[in-house]
Amino acid sequence: MSEWKKYKLGDLIDIKHGFAFKGEYFSDEPTNDILLTPGNFKIGGGFKSDKFKYYNGEYPKGYILKKDDIIITMTDLSKAGDTLGYSAKIPFHERFNYLHNQRLGLVKFKNDEIAPDFLYWILRTQPYQYYIVCSATGSTVKHTSPNRICSYVFEAPIDKNEQKEIASILSSLDDKIELNLQMNRTVETMAQTLFRKWFMEEAKEDWEEGKLGDLVRPKKGKNITKSEASDGQYPVVAGGLEPSCYHIESNTKAPVITVSASGANAGFVRLYYTPIWSSDSSYIDETITPFVYFSYVFLKINQKQLFDKQEGSAQPHVYPSHIMDLDIINYPQTLIKDFENEVKPFFEKIKVNLNQIQILTQLRDSLLPRLMSEK
Repeated sequence: MSEWKKYKLGDLIDIKHGFAFKGEYFSDEPTNDILLTPGNFKIGGGFKSDKFKYYNGEYPKGYILKKDDIIITMTDLSKAGDTLGYSAKIPFHERFNYLHNQRLGLVKFKNDEIAPDFLYWILRTQPYQYYIVCSATGSTVKHTSPNRICSYVFEAPIDKNEQKEIASILSSLDDKIELNLQMNRTVETMAQTLFRKWFMEEAKEDWEEGKLGDLVRPKKGKNITKSEASDGQYPVVAGGLEPSCYHIESNTKAPVITVSASGANAGFVRLYYTPIWSSDSSYIDETITPFVYFSYVFLKINQKQLFDKQEGSAQPHVYPSHIMDLDIINYPQTLIKDFENEVKPFFEKIKVNLNQIQILTQLRDSLLPRLMSEK
């Protein structure tokens, strides 16, 4: 192994602030311009492409990001600063422009002492992120700055070929993870396409209108706090997009649909392939209906309608009654059963891919601290 030495980020890079895009042109409807936000960063770093905001106005073209640009999130709404300071790399897209928003920093290299891919992974290490979070300002919303980021000191091989080899190992694992995620998105889209064909495009005139509650009656979970949970294998699903913690017990069967009950994400629909503890959420599993996959696809297609049912200004809520109030056609039970059987292999494939993602993620995360430090 070659010699390692200490580097200061500020000697290698500058951090460019993003543009203050006008809120009046923000859009949830797709345009050719995707406005990146801290929500496009995964916990642990990396690009998150499952929820975009769009922009429908004029802007300086110098704020269009290029493939492989490295960006850093400068703001985090979570109490623990889950994504603050982490890096993400801009992917290629033949149709969309990715826009450099003001809450993100763009890495600009001053010299070629450090391989860009190696630096990208430095910005995904725990010691670096811990340094950023500990120096952050703000309590409810955490902020960092280019000066704080650039003051971080780390060790790296002097040999750039070794830097590239280390980065290549980690990036290959990340690429495999992303490939599995993309496959899952494709398979789920196939299920939604099939639903639209069977139940919307080929709908019969004599099918009567009804409510989802005529078919499925979701149950409300049982609240449990982090302090009450005993660390175990079962995700505790509350009001957020991700599990709030883990517990030694579950109160559902798998597969299980959850609908977040409170907070900004009230109404968010997710499918888990393992038993979970439903806390501040509603749930639907096989004890409620034999048509779990049908119910999930229907709810995902109607995700916007669920969000629109939020009640409460300070703390929005979506309860089982809101879910059951969704409009639905009283489809023939035989057709629903046929659909359930048709898409079951789709979701079993997703489950296999998720298990593979978990294995690859654990391998990557175990290698990251070992490869990024001198032995």
